[in-house]
Amino acid sequence: MLYLWYFGSMFYGIYAVAADLYFGLIVQPQLFAAFTLINIIQVYWYGYRWSLVKTTVASMLLCAFYTGLHIGLWKAEVKAIDTGHEKLVTFLGVLPAILIALGFFPEFYVCIKEKSVEMSNFFIMLDILGGVFSTISLAFDHTFDYVASITYLIVVLLDIVLALMKLYFYFRGTQGIMRRIPASTLPVEVSQMDLPDEHKDSSGAIHKTITSQSRGSRSSNDTESRYTV
Repeated sequence: MLYLWYFGSMFYGIYAVAADLYFGLIVQPQLFAAFTLINIIQVYWYGYRWSLVKTTVASMLLCAFYTGLHIGLWKAEVKAIDTGHEKLVTFLGVLPAILIALGFFPEFYVCIKEKSVEMSNFFIMLDILGGVFSTISLAFDHTFDYVASITYLIVVLLDIVLALMKLYFYFRGTQGIMRRIPASTLPVEVSQMDLPDEHKDSSGAIHKTITSQSRGSRSSNDTESRYTV
């Protein structure tokens, strides 16, 4: 997901520079790529437990690849605009929308599997508003860039899908179920629970198992204390 967003923002940055969009719309994808790179570095450091040297080298390679590809494709796209190759320009403008949209699907899979959307409401609303206002800003240019608007509208649409999924899981009672259970009430690790195969991915089943095991633990403790002199 992060790699798709990283390179998707790069391709959109190339198109924004070549199409001479507003300065804010040119800087925006570069900042998005920078923050995505920070997330990738955190995955290397905290997730994969890479050493400092390995993490630094991988980050420098990603930055070098980003810079070289950005400059090379930017010059190619400027030449395509000057020579009137509209199909190539349109493709390079639509490609970032495709990559960013594909980056959402791993998140959709995790949400459906866990029956919960863990993205904050603030983040989703901020992302939606960013796409809406960026699209509106295109209307104040000399000509409305329909190709550039595709990327923003795709993000708005997919964020709305996430918001609707979160609302659906909320009414189903599975939204954030694991965060609502105090850690002190967990008698066993979730990974060690003996659940039926058809319920292993169900947050509701996990909640029921935790509740029953907690009740059983409390009842056994009460019995022991009752007969203890």
